[in-house]
Amino acid sequence: MASLNSSHVRHVVVTFGHVDELLQAVEKLARADLSPFAHERPDVSEDEARLLLSFVALARQRMLGVLDRLGIPRPEPTVSARWGIETAFRVAEISLSELNAAGLAGYGAVDEEAGEELSALAADLRSLITRGTALLHEHDPARLAGRLAHTPGRAGKVLRALERVSTEHGLVEVRPLIEAAAERAVADMFDVGVFGRVSAGKSSLVNLLIGQPVLPVGTTPVTAVPVRIERGPPGAVVHLEGIEVRSISLDAIGEYATEQHNRDNWKGVKEIEVRTPGVPTGLRFLDTPGVGSLSRSAPAQAFAWLPRCDLGLVLIAAGNPVGTEDLALVSGLTRVGIACRVFLSKSDLLAPEDLARSLAYVRSEVSSAAGPGSAIEVDPASTLPGFSGMLERLRRDTLEPLAARHQEATRVALRARLHRLAAVTGMALAGREAVTDARAVRIQKARAVAAEAIAGETGHLRQAAPRILKNAVTAVLSAWERGDDGATMARKTIVEAAADTLASVRGALDACGAEIPSERTPDGRRVPPLYDPPFLDELPALPKPSGLRRLIASAAAVRALKPIAGPLAYSYRLYGERLAAWGLAGLDELIANAWDHAPTASPPLEGELLKIDALIDAVGES
Repeated sequence: MASLNSSHVRHVVVTFGHVDELLQAVEKLARADLSPFAHERPDVSEDEARLLLSFVALARQRMLGVLDRLGIPRPEPTVSARWGIETAFRVAEISLSELNAAGLAGYGAVDEEAGEELSALAADLRSLITRGTALLHEHDPARLAGRLAHTPGRAGKVLRALERVSTEHGLVEVRPLIEAAAERAVADMFDVGVFGRVSAGKSSLVNLLIGQPVLPVGTTPVTAVPVRIERGPPGAVVHLEGIEVRSISLDAIGEYATEQHNRDNWKGVKEIEVRTPGVPTGLRFLDTPGVGSLSRSAPAQAFAWLPRCDLGLVLIAAGNPVGTEDLALVSGLTRVGIACRVFLSKSDLLAPEDLARSLAYVRSEVSSAAGPGSAIEVDPASTLPGFSGMLERLRRDTLEPLAARHQEATRVALRARLHRLAAVTGMALAGREAVTDARAVRIQKARAVAAEAIAGETGHLRQAAPRILKNAVTAVLSAWERGDDGATMARKTIVEAAADTLASVRGALDACGAEIPSERTPDGRRVPPLYDPPFLDELPALPKPSGLRRLIASAAAVRALKPIAGPLAYSYRLYGERLAAWGLAGLDELIANAWDHAPTASPPLEGELLKIDALIDAVGES
């Protein structure tokens, strides 16, 4: 067959590519499970579908045969399917961000209730899409295998063996720990992570340790994304989703790192690297978002970074009870083999006798969370000038020795991490779920989503009195038209609105796997399972005005219900607050139960894991 020039070849390949796009459309339409949003009706029979799919396969076979006979190379895929999926998710998220009451107002007036529902649904869909995007990154076996292939020395050999075990036995929960260990295996600096609940003082502590107010601080939740600080000329680099990197000044850190300017990390920041001369040589600090907030992303990010440090400093605010999030941080560090120290921040707020009692209380709580054999130091801390002794001791006794021998300290930390990783793998093989950072991320994500839903539902109820009163007026008019008692229908409308909110809160708890809590708030007040305030029992009968047209009847209904406007607003507000406290108590029980039921001891290692554990002792030796 005569040869073809480059233009002929290009035309053939482009034509075949276009034909294949049409064949892909035929494949999609021949299937019975078309999307409910598809334009086409699924009216192709099963027999016709089989024949059409056979035709598509034959057509492709013929086109490939022509290419082979003409000596034209078969087209190679040039775009990653993962990239295409992620791009589609991001475009969908952008489209959904415009689906709200404000966006719809440009097309005309928007009913308040419909606008709220659309905004809530769009937020829910965006949350699902965010989870789908994260899934692409969390479950990428090729990426982990590729990374481990370049991890040198005995540490690389250990991690490749553990990765093989995790792949063979489907131990998905340990793979994030393997990846984190691979990162630390090639590190040349000792990483100190600072963790804690919202407003525990993490950023203030880091600023004092490095001797410069680099990180933004405030009384409200500030840090939205992880920030790493190391020694170097002043400056910062922002790593965004994908491969984009931006160099910024220290003054611009707040534009990317704070909840105020980057709420729920909508800018897609993976991490921020900061350089400043005040950091001791060989050390690197990690400031993390606070846990226990309503943010969807911040708590999960904090827990995801737990295994990526060599020493964890956990701050617990003085005067507050130790929360389940605090214990989860301590447990998450110690259970993956990372040294941990706890500081009672804002200790200046306590009198000396109260401080002594608080320290004893915190030591008792964190010791039980860390498990048998884990000795956790708990010390007072404050960033006020008059309380600098603790910071000086931390620098002198802990940080300066680590900086002086940071390479050996990093190797020791790596060996402890690998031993614990082998133990965690053994737990998983034995069918005992280990409390890993991956599990912590799942729990915190579920809690954050449920907490946000509970806050939204109860918040709407607290503001719903005017809207529900209008609905009650409509219900009264309908009752009058049927000859029924208007007061009964008004009461039913008002009670059902509260019952719907209770059902939504229960649904949020069910969705994240939380057990329905006891019918009491944390301070012992009983939460009524049904909403029925006393003023509704005193609502008098509303007889239908005789001989009046609907407009006049409507005015009469408004006048009849006007006296309950104040009590209704108060009772909705009070019930919404109680429901919110009740729901959050259920979420706290979810986290507490997760750690209470976690194994505290490792089963004996067997077989290949025993050989791997023996090899770990030689990690870091020449």
